[in-house]
Amino acid sequence: MSERLPARMRALATELTKLREAAGLTTRQAATRLDQSIATLNRTENARRTATVAEVSAMLAIYGVVGAERKRIMALVDELNTPRWLGIDTDPQRPTLPIFESEAVSIVNFAPCTVPGLLQTPAYARAITSLGQTTELHEAMIAARLDRQKVLARLVAPQYVAILDEAALRRAQGGSAVMVEQINWLIDMAKRPNIALHVIPFRHGGYHNPGYFSLLEFPKAPPIVYVEHSLVSGFLDAPEDTQAFRAHTASLIQASLGCADSVNFLTKMAADHERG
Repeated sequence: MSERLPARMRALATELTKLREAAGLTTRQAATRLDQSIATLNRTENARRTATVAEVSAMLAIYGVVGAERKRIMALVDELNTPRWLGIDTDPQRPTLPIFESEAVSIVNFAPCTVPGLLQTPAYARAITSLGQTTELHEAMIAARLDRQKVLARLVAPQYVAILDEAALRRAQGGSAVMVEQINWLIDMAKRPNIALHVIPFRHGGYHNPGYFSLLEFPKAPPIVYVEHSLVSGFLDAPEDTQAFRAHTASLIQASLGCADSVNFLTKMAADHERG
């Protein structure tokens, strides 16, 4: 599919569905209370129609959603058709990214500086998120990140391709022992049939670096790109944006080692950290 289906609209549809289920209501029960047809509610929950502000407000009231959670969801409604959903997500407990990861059939992840979140060990995640601190916020971020990883172990898991720059593997985040554990975990993950790892070694020279991104493909909806930088993260859903990142993916794969050679490279890298 090439038409645009706004990321906010898709996220809203999934969240409204989960909130209805959490309230213990069937679609028939919710539709009756909303004075809607079941078909209308189903189209809203499948992101096939745009619910009005009044409709979403009524849904949240029926589902018992109040306070900051209600404010956050209503903000989604106000900006449904705004392109390039970019901003700062300060709530590690309710990220939107896992919604899309759970619905994707394939995920391509490029990580130029750190190991991607779906492949991080707890110790590595703690090292790069807390920088030695152990605040409640950092622990929540780590827990949310590790919970996301369950998507790769599902019975029907997405095909996952991770492209890592050698820099992400060589920098000793948390110390040598943490890196040895992390790299050995990557080697184990590469054995799974749905996971492919590619490393771009320094010796391959320069290449175009688009920054950290995930390209997510879906069975019945257009792709979405997640981008992440130091001050901003978010989603791109316009066809020209997703096509550009498909081209980036092809270029990065061409610059990287094949899967088998990448695993051999990881083995040598683990040995280097052990000596360090």
